[in-house]
Amino acid sequence: MESLELRIFREVAYTKSISKTAENMGYVQSNITAHIKKLEGELNTTLFIRHSKGVTLTKDGEKLLYQAEKIISLLDKTLQSFQNNPKTLKIGTTQTIAGYLLPKCIIEYQKQFPNVSLSVSTLNQDDLDQSLSNGLLDCIITNSTYNITQGKQVLEFQENLMLATPCSCNSINDIFAYPIIINNIKSCPYREALLDWWNLHQSKSPMIIELDTVEAILNTVAMGGGISLLPKYILADKQNINSFYIEDLQYTSIHMWIAMNKLPSEYFALKDILKNNLK
Repeated sequence: MESLELRIFREVAYTKSISKTAENMGYVQSNITAHIKKLEGELNTTLFIRHSKGVTLTKDGEKLLYQAEKIISLLDKTLQSFQNNPKTLKIGTTQTIAGYLLPKCIIEYQKQFPNVSLSVSTLNQDDLDQSLSNGLLDCIITNSTYNITQGKQVLEFQENLMLATPCSCNSINDIFAYPIIINNIKSCPYREALLDWWNLHQSKSPMIIELDTVEAILNTVAMGGGISLLPKYILADKQNINSFYIEDLQYTSIHMWIAMNKLPSEYFALKDILKNNLK
């Protein structure tokens, strides 16, 4: 069993497609199929169920994926420990993700890959796309549904949103008495979701306070100035703020894109850390 076979197997498991794996890894489809068949022969089992929409893992496939993740991670860490020139991972993202989601993820990533230097840039959506296509960034993390034209998406994970209210707001029935506090960027997904939800439940237009930073929004909510909509990971352990889960509020998703010339397997560790912190 070779490490390349395990990496190909893992890529097929995540993409659920032989053709997509071939495209991502720069091989022809027949080469990918041959490696999978060789691996199945060595293990004397079937790893994938083939169907019209692609492939899905069998029980033995799921078992191997769990082991493959550990083996590949150990191989990557070993390789990094022998490299004299530290590798730099250049990440582009939004202000909210950079300030509240990424710090914990970065700490966990550096524990696994201590020889990788990390660089994080906060840019608007158009600049993220352009910087990725120009090779200035290795990957970008965003919560916009904007399609990145020069990248490959390796993660789409639902973001849990909570309604943030002052402590004086004791129930859902109280919230419509407050102004709504939103980002002044019109394309902000939290802004759009909160306005859509308000208009669905209220005939009158809300009083709006626009602020340009998450910190300003949090402080204004905490001082009783209004309500806002933010990801759950931002509101954890925030004092002077009550948070409510609203079932019919439109959810948003975190997306991770990598440059077209990058292999998705190189970014699985960061992707998995992001997923674990979003759960």
